[in-house]
Amino acid sequence: MRTLEERLQAVEDELSIRNLVARYTDAVNQRDLAAFRQLWTDDAVWEIGPPLQSRADGIDEIVALLRRLLQAEKYFMQMTHSGVIEIKGDQATARFVERERGCGESTYYDSLAVYEDVLVREADGWRFAKRFYHYRFLDQSPFGGDAFPVT
Repeated sequence: MRTLEERLQAVEDELSIRNLVARYTDAVNQRDLAAFRQLWTDDAVWEIGPPLQSRADGIDEIVALLRRLLQAEKYFMQMTHSGVIEIKGDQATARFVERERGCGESTYYDSLAVYEDVLVREADGWRFAKRFYHYRFLDQSPFGGDAFPVT
């Protein structure tokens, strides 16, 4: 049986990781590249799987990839759900479901996907070491409605 201190540390770690994922979603939705940069280790990897594959190695490439993705979309909204986390010391794995919707001048993007994450605890908190985005659904047909800019 784990001690009270070990159980409290596990709760704190899980809440910290869930907060990291929430801050990721908020940074994307707010188009806040500075906040997004703080969520990753310096040598992290962000990979997006087929059919719209991309890969970025290292923090500078990761931020540049997000910048390119957001520039293509005048409207983009991401929601994160249903996280499962396994923590082993200073490392963790997680899986989160994401729903995203966006549109550019003449492009449309509506997806459901699963992120497979590898996380590490650094001196100032948990960070993403790797995020791999697996598409489960993608629709690029036009949709209706009005989009409003982030202010």
